[in-house]
Amino acid sequence: MKNPLRKRVIREIKKQWMKYIVLFLLMTVTIGFVSGMFVANDSMEKAANDAFEKYNIEDGHFNLKNEATSELINEFEKQDITIYKQYYKEFKEDYKGKDDDKNVRIRVFKMREEINKACLLEGRFPDKDDEIVIDRMHADNNGISVGDMIRIDGYEAEVVGLVSFSDYTCLFENSTEIMFDALTFDVGAVTEEFYDKIEGKQIYQYAYLFDDEPKDEDENKELSDKLIENVAVSCIQNGNEITDFVPEYANKAIHFAPDDFGSDKIMCEVLLIVLVVVLAFIFAITINNTIVNEAAVIGTLRASGYTRGELLIHYISLPVIITLVAAVVGNVMGYTTFKDLVVKMYYNSYSLPKYTTLWNADGFVKTTVYPLLIMILVCTIVIYKKLRIAPLKFLRRDLRTSKRKKAMRLPRWKFLSRFRLRILFQNLADYGVMFIGILFVQIMLVFALGMPATVNNYKDDIKEYMLADYQYILKSNVDSEGNIINTDEESAEKYSVASLETTDGVHVGEGITIYGYMDESRYFEIDEDLDEDNVYISKAYSDKFGIDKGDSITLKEQYDSRKYSFKVKGIYDLPGTLAVFMPNDNFNKVFEKDKEAFTGFLSENEIKDIDNKQIMTVVTQDDMLKIARQLDHSMGAYMKYFSVICMIFALLLIYLLTKLIIEKNAGSISMIKVLGYNNKEINSLYIRLTSIVVVIAALATSFLGVLFVGEIWKIYMYQLDGWFEYYMGTQRLIQAVVMIIISYAIVAAMDVVRIKKIPMTDALKNVE
Repeated sequence: MKNPLRKRVIREIKKQWMKYIVLFLLMTVTIGFVSGMFVANDSMEKAANDAFEKYNIEDGHFNLKNEATSELINEFEKQDITIYKQYYKEFKEDYKGKDDDKNVRIRVFKMREEINKACLLEGRFPDKDDEIVIDRMHADNNGISVGDMIRIDGYEAEVVGLVSFSDYTCLFENSTEIMFDALTFDVGAVTEEFYDKIEGKQIYQYAYLFDDEPKDEDENKELSDKLIENVAVSCIQNGNEITDFVPEYANKAIHFAPDDFGSDKIMCEVLLIVLVVVLAFIFAITINNTIVNEAAVIGTLRASGYTRGELLIHYISLPVIITLVAAVVGNVMGYTTFKDLVVKMYYNSYSLPKYTTLWNADGFVKTTVYPLLIMILVCTIVIYKKLRIAPLKFLRRDLRTSKRKKAMRLPRWKFLSRFRLRILFQNLADYGVMFIGILFVQIMLVFALGMPATVNNYKDDIKEYMLADYQYILKSNVDSEGNIINTDEESAEKYSVASLETTDGVHVGEGITIYGYMDESRYFEIDEDLDEDNVYISKAYSDKFGIDKGDSITLKEQYDSRKYSFKVKGIYDLPGTLAVFMPNDNFNKVFEKDKEAFTGFLSENEIKDIDNKQIMTVVTQDDMLKIARQLDHSMGAYMKYFSVICMIFALLLIYLLTKLIIEKNAGSISMIKVLGYNNKEINSLYIRLTSIVVVIAALATSFLGVLFVGEIWKIYMYQLDGWFEYYMGTQRLIQAVVMIIISYAIVAAMDVVRIKKIPMTDALKNVE
């Protein structure tokens, strides 16, 4: 004999179809997006890991000041490594005149056949002069297609292919940058003949592979640390100098994207669990209300022999069915629509190789089993206690699970105010779930609205606090004839700069810029006399590492074990830059340089009377803004869409919860109508109360959301080189609150209609 309770499930769906469709859509979209994220992440992560063997990715590389002799290379290879030359030249890139104002730079290699090979995504590799392949993501960002012409070093080169360079899946120009830059930085490869023909600043870079592959990352680090010291010593002994050393495990251009895949999976998994818990509580409250309304029926069924377990299974069957169907549909959408969406997001940010979509068993379990278990667990916990009530009490509609308590004495307010307060206490659990739901949405809204605000604030700070519009770093402070380099530019001022690494704190091994400033400097506003052991540090350094005035810091050289200790005499208001400041005389003493030595010039205007061959690097405001530019390009448009999605989520969640509250109080509303109160007065009781709760929740959760996202942002920044603070701004904060209130206003209009439709006859039902 079939269980007659099954018919009640179908009848319940027909009766409350709108509510269950909303719950189904919320769960389906969430599961679909998370499933798509798992599928896309794991598929692309597998392709990235396979690339090490497929494209023979380096174990590391280093740059030398001068070309290494064959004897020096032999010295290197005595360290059980194989050396590969991968020289490159740097140029300004121009595409149809579009990039003149962007200062686009391109790093050009010879085609590499042995190490760090490229994955061809479109077109072909170059086979003659005046042909080039460039990074696919940079090409997409700048509207460059196969067959277009770009100009480098005065030469026209045809783009014959778009590729993903295996050692540049993220376009980091150097390993110390906070953010990659696919807008104004490009990587290309040409034939050997064309490479020799174009003239530009050549960098002597050497990649290496260990003869015996390290067993794990710890051994890799140990071998790399030892190799750095030996390479540095060999260079000194042979009259050369190492200018950069990047082991593979620390190479952001290789690892940033795969690491991001893993963090995104964790974030989406947490997102799924939190939202399913919220939806499970909504289901549980719905079931709880149904049990109250059907108390007499349940009492009859229990008296007829139905067990608590059978009734429990009956009442949780509908949430489980909806969750299961949502999981199936969501996973189908995850492998199609949402997977493609996630892939598009990643390809919009990273220069990834080709990938193959893989079946993801782990993702399927987490997007199917997790929601089912959470739904069963939450619903069981909430309703099982009520089902333990004796059948006779069900028949009497006495569903109290605790002893009768004395009614709470309310303030001597007007009747409607006291009535409104009583409604609040009676529906406290429902309003609590509403608060949690709004908090969940508000956290996402704060993230979506705060990211653009943070980027814009960073732009404003950089413009205001940048040391100078132009920062020149020279190869040497003397020219080929031994004369001190100078300039007639009136705004130019000498300074010194070096780089050390942290030895402790939240991010060991992070690069810290050391500045040496001239007396009475126009660019450094530090008037205090400092001895060799005392320094100022930037505000960003202080904030990230928790260092205050009077503390001591220890830094070390990048390529050897020499350490330097300083006492912090003050904090210099320079955001976004991790730096230490000292007088130039102290700088030269500490780093054992000539008394009059300096590294370059700070200037408000471009310096035109120094030979470009003497200049190593020029840092401009445009270079400093590339972090914000890339973040805005990668995430700006998505944040707008995400904020709209958050508003829709808020609308649907508030709709479900207010609907539950009104349904739960339908009998009371009907009774008030019988007593002669009109719809406007009833709305003032229920709609106004809920409005107050929503406004308070929106305000409170906006601040909680900022605190939560701010802490997450700090954790994220602790893992990166550099530092800038999360910034929400009053305007964005108000916008987040207003979006929640607008969502509720739409729901409130629907609730007014819903209250109006409640008949007075409901008050006469189930009267004992």
